[in-house]
Amino acid sequence: MNIILTAKTEEGKLVVLTPELERERLRKWRKLRSFFCPQCNFPVQLKVGDIIIPHFAHLKDSTCLTLFSEGESYSHLQGKQQLYAFFQKHAELVELEPFLRMLSQRPDILITTQSESIAVEFQCSTIPITDVEARSAGYRSIDMKSIWILHTPAKFSSLPVGVGTFDFSRFHESFLTHTSPEGYFLLTYNPQTERFHYFTSLIHVAGKRYIGIHRTLPLSMQIFPFARPKTPTEQEIYRYVTLYLSIRNQFIQSRILLNKRGVNNPFLRMCYELRVIPTNLPKWIGLPILFSESFREHDCEWQLAFLYYLRRKGISVRTISRSQVRKYVSLLEEPSEAKGKACIAYRDFLISATVDSCQNRTVIDEEKIIQLISERLLAKRYEN
Repeated sequence: MNIILTAKTEEGKLVVLTPELERERLRKWRKLRSFFCPQCNFPVQLKVGDIIIPHFAHLKDSTCLTLFSEGESYSHLQGKQQLYAFFQKHAELVELEPFLRMLSQRPDILITTQSESIAVEFQCSTIPITDVEARSAGYRSIDMKSIWILHTPAKFSSLPVGVGTFDFSRFHESFLTHTSPEGYFLLTYNPQTERFHYFTSLIHVAGKRYIGIHRTLPLSMQIFPFARPKTPTEQEIYRYVTLYLSIRNQFIQSRILLNKRGVNNPFLRMCYELRVIPTNLPKWIGLPILFSESFREHDCEWQLAFLYYLRRKGISVRTISRSQVRKYVSLLEEPSEAKGKACIAYRDFLISATVDSCQNRTVIDEEKIIQLISERLLAKRYEN
């Protein structure tokens, strides 16, 4: 059976099951009153147990089943209740589980102000990203904004606050938000602890791994519109640099280990053909360049591949044009405009550092890496 938190009485009055309603009171209601689904008008049962959150449930053979979302977990019900109570304190009109007939969609919460309507979805389970995109597109089609709040992943709930590394799945990545100048961040909520978890100022380093800042905020201290993340302090940026260089070293060591095992790795093969010893890989290969997040590969990998392409084509760093960069990007497995911008940014950096070949002896110090990471974190690309 599908479960909901709202129902209508025989008189047509809407009842919302909030945490303030005591179970004994609800048990009396269950004996004396009848309730109906606000969507299909069929009878629903009021269920009041000792563990599960009180809720309404459709009968097993209800035709309304096809119009409601998948069965809900305890965390989802709990989170919806808490967020509903929170928004009621900060917005003019708040509805729980309203059915939007024009879309045949039912957001968890609908906020209506004088200027706009906002659908809020508290997502606890992993669903196809295409479903998320379709629901968001539906809201946009009727000029309605949408806010998706993820349940805080269990592996992150107990992490200490501060700068650290995080592995996000593709599903989590699809909910990354960008604001200027704060950069990329992920907003999540844990109903068990009643705390928001912010993962802010995210820099992608390779695969699923990011460097970022973990911050938490109690529900009681949250505001609406939601508090925006702070930009990193100077001390936090130094921590980013330490982690970034450590991950860079781990990547190089992992490739050296492959070499010892006799594995034919593309990165090692390019190093060999370019006459670059992996252990002595110049610091200007593997830099946190703007738009680097467009590549899934580690910065060492995609930047070496770019230089390898230039060498094969007999093109110098100083003379490669934007059209030639676009041609190179078109040959990649997943070409994109952002990857072209990353290659241009890398080209411009190499020119400014007077690097013209892989045999160049130019030394990049830590201060330069601090500057590059600062540019990414402070989103200067959006100020140009």
